[in-house]
Amino acid sequence: MKGIACGFTANIDAKASLDGKLLEKLRSRCESGSEPPTPKRPGMYLHSWTDLAGAVEWNMRAGRGGEYIVTCERMLRELRGLADWTWSVGGTGLQAARAAAAAGCPAMVNVPAWTAEYDFLLNHEGLEEERGNGKEAPVHYILEYNRNGRANRIILRGTGEFAGGLIAPEFAARLKGSADRFRALLVSGYNAADSPEEAADLIGEQVRFLRSLGSHPIPVHLELAAFFSREEQLGVIRRFKPLVRSVGCNEDEMAELLGLEGALLKLPDAELLDRLGEARIRLGVRNLIVHTHQFAVCVSDGEARKWEPALGGGIRFAAARAATGRFCTAEEIEAIASGLPPNARGVRLAGAAAGMRHICVVPALEVKQVVGTIGLGDTFAAGLLAFAPGLDD
Repeated sequence: MKGIACGFTANIDAKASLDGKLLEKLRSRCESGSEPPTPKRPGMYLHSWTDLAGAVEWNMRAGRGGEYIVTCERMLRELRGLADWTWSVGGTGLQAARAAAAAGCPAMVNVPAWTAEYDFLLNHEGLEEERGNGKEAPVHYILEYNRNGRANRIILRGTGEFAGGLIAPEFAARLKGSADRFRALLVSGYNAADSPEEAADLIGEQVRFLRSLGSHPIPVHLELAAFFSREEQLGVIRRFKPLVRSVGCNEDEMAELLGLEGALLKLPDAELLDRLGEARIRLGVRNLIVHTHQFAVCVSDGEARKWEPALGGGIRFAAARAATGRFCTAEEIEAIASGLPPNARGVRLAGAAAGMRHICVVPALEVKQVVGTIGLGDTFAAGLLAFAPGLDD
């Protein structure tokens, strides 16, 4: 069985529930004599406890997730003592590789900075790691909360996480030497930068690496991350699109790319499908993959139906992790998925798209008791690529 190669970021996730008690602790850290934190849409950087508390309250009121850079290292150290954290592996590349390996799909992952904690957090069976510099892996603090029946999360991270570069030399060498072993290469991680300027450097590093593969037969999938502005995200796509076969994003990232004021899933069915079709043409990508909690869709410049097994694989992988809160074996994934009903709107959209050559929709599976939401998009990517069509399909 062909495996998948993944990069280019890896970190450790520390997860806690954002309840009223923790929110009060964050408020209590605000500067003495300052005004109470005002919920407002934050920028990329949080410089103080007042900034942090205000950003958290804005996200909770808006019912949105977010990712922010905390510029004060002391704040990050103090966060460790404010909650009971659950520790696990993080980063799109490492999460996707681990999910694939657990399901029996061989995976090789690029880990820019290795830390001893990975030896305790990772099940290495079926997983090949190529390790970069000897720096400590960064920790991302994830605050989870629920609003209107939907889980959200706020990610807090530090600065200068991958200043030494993203790609381990051994990973590059092994991939070039054995590209035919892999069904696909997952590209991510440009959002590890602290600024658009640094992101440009990281993207440049990745683009040069992809070009260095030359004619090696390995399809590339770019997974987006809504971290920078819409214009900057469009710039990311422009840089990568000559080198990638498919681009993936979630519903919030798609709404941002479309410039929507409201949520993507609030669009009527026909308009939703039309807007997705227009988005692929406007972005100029070959295959646009959008994964949501209602459905997964491929909008293609060719026959979209060939992506149906991949969309279904991503949905099953993600549903099993949502139901268990962990990486699952292939047997567990199929057993869990077989007992879950399809999302009603997803079924409706799949029927509406049935006669369309360029759009394929697969309904998501309804998980009534969601154990965890961390890494579901990364786990979807693992299932998607494990069943992705080959170059000749």
